[in-house]
Amino acid sequence: MKTTRTILIIVAAVVALSYITGHGYIWGGLVETYARGWNNSNIDDIEFRDLRTIAAAENPSPWVAKKSWNMEFTEEEMAWHDEYMSASFLVLHGDTLLFEEYWQGHDHTTLTNSFSACKSIVALALGLAVSDGKVNVQNELADYLPRFAGDGGRGLTVQEALQMRSHIPFGEDYANPFGFMAKAYYRGDIQGLLEPYRVEETPGSEWKYEGGNTMLLGELIAGLDEGSLSQWVETRLWNPMGAQHDAFWGLDAPDEEGGIERCFAAYYATSRDYARFGKLINHQGNWNGKQLIDSTYMAEMLTPIAAMSDECDAEHYGYQIWLGETDSGMPFSCMEGLRGQMVISVPLLDLVVVRTGYKKDKRKEGPLPSDIRRVLNMALRLLEQ
Repeated sequence: MKTTRTILIIVAAVVALSYITGHGYIWGGLVETYARGWNNSNIDDIEFRDLRTIAAAENPSPWVAKKSWNMEFTEEEMAWHDEYMSASFLVLHGDTLLFEEYWQGHDHTTLTNSFSACKSIVALALGLAVSDGKVNVQNELADYLPRFAGDGGRGLTVQEALQMRSHIPFGEDYANPFGFMAKAYYRGDIQGLLEPYRVEETPGSEWKYEGGNTMLLGELIAGLDEGSLSQWVETRLWNPMGAQHDAFWGLDAPDEEGGIERCFAAYYATSRDYARFGKLINHQGNWNGKQLIDSTYMAEMLTPIAAMSDECDAEHYGYQIWLGETDSGMPFSCMEGLRGQMVISVPLLDLVVVRTGYKKDKRKEGPLPSDIRRVLNMALRLLEQ
């Protein structure tokens, strides 16, 4: 009896200390992850989120379904899907849905977490502000977020934040429950989390993937006083693109309390609707004849950093999006997330590939996540059948 009482006292003390030190979010995180059999957040965690709705289009435009019945995965490809628990795989050419497969109980109506794939959505939203003349990517971030004036920003530009060249030491360790990303994903008041961070050295020369940069861009957009980030996406992208289902963005507090989007992740949508971003990218921001985002900005978004800067030699990244070339030399881009969520665009083929799943291969192929090329090559092989 005494032992049980002692254990309870210790547990209560640990819990109390975690809240006193600002780490109480860990307990909710454990419920979302280890209690469900995962060692990290996963694509089906929408039930744990405070959400802001991004309403479906008033006049939705479904894809033209024209399944090519001779398209089949090889045994090796199916083994990969099984191992990494794929949930969906879609291949689209223009407006035509050529191939669609679901696993893990998912179907065309299932909402899944984008994770970092939505960093590209933030970049697209910023492109709307650029199109309106409200933001110039060459300007210093301090012009929009005054705390980065002088030594606080050391000349950091909006473009450098877009390209992950801020030199702000946010950290990107997903395994550390006390790290920046765990706090950003699970705790409240992410604005308070962001506030203390400043540029430690002259920005620009080093590419370093950190979600804190995306959060700064989200703050910038919300600070334009033209509505929340979700409202920008809903009215200027989701609705014009004819999305068939509502999407949702995870917040750091209830919507009615003014929650802020966790804009580096936690965008929830169907795989078919995710594909719309791929089509928009393929057509340089034009949707069926209407230019939603300035084409010059879109060209910059899909240009490797090394081609735009003499300071940094990164060839694999643009504005919050991964870049590469197919084996035959055609450029492609990829919105990519923690569990291997992907929206791959190949403009020269007018091709979009969507993959969602519960796991990913953590290996790299050069600087790119290795799964990107694997998934793309799968789609290209299917097209050849």
